Amino acid sequence: MGQFSALVLLAVACAFFTEAEANPFVYNYERLRIGGLVFACLLVIGGVTLLLWNRCKRGSEKDKDNSSNI
Repeated sequence: MGQFSALVLLAVACAFFTEAEANPFVYNYERLRIGGLVFACLLVIGGVTLLLWNRCKRGSEKDKDNSSNI
């Protein structure tokens, strides 16, 4: 019975240390934060571009219309 208890204790200890080393949910928070900042910057730049795109497009159409009336 003593050998069986020692074997079970050894198996539990090995499983505990193996689980701590092979945990797939360990994140590199610095890389995650930098990736989030890059993603946020791209969204802001895309939003500003989208807002200004229509204004620039209308400005070029007005120039074409004014030149044809002259």
